[in-house]
Amino acid sequence: MERVEDTFCNNFDSAIYADTLFENYPDAMWIKNRNSKIIRANDFYYKYFKDSECVETKEADKEILRTGCKKIFNLRTQNKIFAITAIPVKREELVEYIIYTSRDVTEQEELKERFFVNKYQLDALLENVPKLIYMKDTDGKYITGTKYSKEFFENGFDYFHNTFLDFPSIKDRNTNEDNFVTENNKLISYAREINDTKGVPHWYKIYKAPINTYNNNVIGILVMVDNIDDEKLLQAQRETFVASLGHDLKNPTLAQIRAIELLLKGEFGSIQKLQREILEMLLDSCRYMKAMLSSLLATYRNERGVVTLCYEEVNLPELVNECIGEMIYLAKDKGVNIEIKESCSNPVVFGDKVQIKRVIMNLMSNGIKYAYKDSSIDVKIYNESDYTCFSFENKSPYIPPEKREAIFAQYVSFAEAHKELGIGLGLYTSKKIVDAHGGTIFVRSFDDDRNIFGFKVPNTKNNICAAKTVSF
Repeated sequence: MERVEDTFCNNFDSAIYADTLFENYPDAMWIKNRNSKIIRANDFYYKYFKDSECVETKEADKEILRTGCKKIFNLRTQNKIFAITAIPVKREELVEYIIYTSRDVTEQEELKERFFVNKYQLDALLENVPKLIYMKDTDGKYITGTKYSKEFFENGFDYFHNTFLDFPSIKDRNTNEDNFVTENNKLISYAREINDTKGVPHWYKIYKAPINTYNNNVIGILVMVDNIDDEKLLQAQRETFVASLGHDLKNPTLAQIRAIELLLKGEFGSIQKLQREILEMLLDSCRYMKAMLSSLLATYRNERGVVTLCYEEVNLPELVNECIGEMIYLAKDKGVNIEIKESCSNPVVFGDKVQIKRVIMNLMSNGIKYAYKDSSIDVKIYNESDYTCFSFENKSPYIPPEKREAIFAQYVSFAEAHKELGIGLGLYTSKKIVDAHGGTIFVRSFDDDRNIFGFKVPNTKNNICAAKTVSF
């Protein structure tokens, strides 16, 4: 009587082919007859599936015998996941055998599972974050985003502020910005004033970052849009308060200067030598106050704090001496000695004299304010290539790196920690001025309580980095 195995093998070109196939197949392979009995299997089957004949395979047998079609499904056994393919072998349209093959897909399935978990987490994040955040491809087509971002992307509707923006003009600008991000593979961020459809202006902070593949190719752009109307309003209120305060203080300061000048002229009677010295110190103090108030008001007297720069050749050592002369009383009050060391062959800078003076006054007043009592300040004026540089070194508390990075930011002040009064505008203003001149402002601090502040600006007229205006 012919064995079942021989009957099966006769359906192949040769028994040798079948043996080779079973021996070399890299995963489990087995064959069942139409009665669901195993008639042949390789070693992998006995390793993973011998004790795992389960509902899934039995149901697959029934379905294949009924339909005559192959079936593909996953089977989990021994902490592994296998993709099972069951193929019917027919004789005269009747299923005689079922060939089962498997493939270990544990890693792929776990990866897929993690992917879906991450996708659900991302979907939950996008659905619930109250921000306008979205992704688009390099052709500018919307991919996905937070709940109300598509409406913003398509027609400029800001759901969170119930505002329709004048969006056609924005889309025109977006092209150049997107090209910059994709071509340079760099993030850009900026604040922009955008009118709504009623002509009312609104301020938005916009971030655009490249979306990269594993090999750093840009495949899209992540866009984050944030309305900053409240922030701008608060900033405007703060600036108005500072400007108003400066203006209100200027009139009594001028009155004090005039009164002291009259006293020194003897308009109210003769004065003794010691009285004269004290009055002269008071006059210097009031004049310095007036200069500081003028400097402060200059920031706000122009629309939106924009100042036009008037370039000329400025003798930096002369300007530094002038500034020191105006604030010498501050140094005397703290017993601080100021020494000037010049070592430059070209003392000239090409810039706005008034604005550069503001920088020197701001830096020097801070240097005196925070210097230890009865210490010295060494002022240096020197050249570096096409730059003329100013710096001073004082003995004052160490400035840690994180504070050095923030020290030139707007409204950042460490005066309170030193029981001083400050609003954080002086160094911010100074950096804006130096940047506009195409220069660099710097601060260095050392563990032995030596601090160096300074700046350098070009001394050539053909400075291509210089700006025509500076915005505070």
